[in-house]
Amino acid sequence: MKICKVVINLGLVVICGQLLFSLTGCANAALAVTDPRSLSTVTSDQYITRDLSIKYMSSEFESDHVSATVYNHEVLLTGQASSLVQRFKIVRTAKDFDSVQKVYDYVEVSSKYVSTSTEDSYITGKVKSSLFGSGDVNSNDVKIVTEKGVVYILGLIAKSQLENMINVTKSVDGVKKVVPLVHYKDSDSKLNLFD
Repeated sequence: MKICKVVINLGLVVICGQLLFSLTGCANAALAVTDPRSLSTVTSDQYITRDLSIKYMSSEFESDHVSATVYNHEVLLTGQASSLVQRFKIVRTAKDFDSVQKVYDYVEVSSKYVSTSTEDSYITGKVKSSLFGSGDVNSNDVKIVTEKGVVYILGLIAKSQLENMINVTKSVDGVKKVVPLVHYKDSDSKLNLFD
């Protein structure tokens, strides 16, 4: 009788695992329909994000507070490094990934860590709500990152969307500055007003 229960439970675990695996595939398929990046680029961006996060949590960077955001093989680094040498290591670590095409270094050097994560998360949420709620911008087209009130916009957008995105973002309470790091969907041109 016990063997029968074990076999049934094991069978249920296998079935649930297969169902979860197939649903993950559905999620990727849905993402591929709405994301301007190719599925392989989305997957690569996810792997780079994961691997950089693991690296930056290692003992080599224990005195630093760094966040890596990846979109379309480009890495945005924000946060604080404990020294100029550490900042160099942080940037070098991101540049050493084969599939990384560009690294935007917005890491500050500071011996004293000051967290603004609660305020920054609130600002990011308000910006996303304002941008995506109107329906003018697809949430898969951009990534929004806030660090100390500075809002970074990474993504692939239509050229006509940028000015409105900047104005909407600037209107959110607490936003000190907007840094657009975007490519236009309709060309190979790149806009970065503040780099």
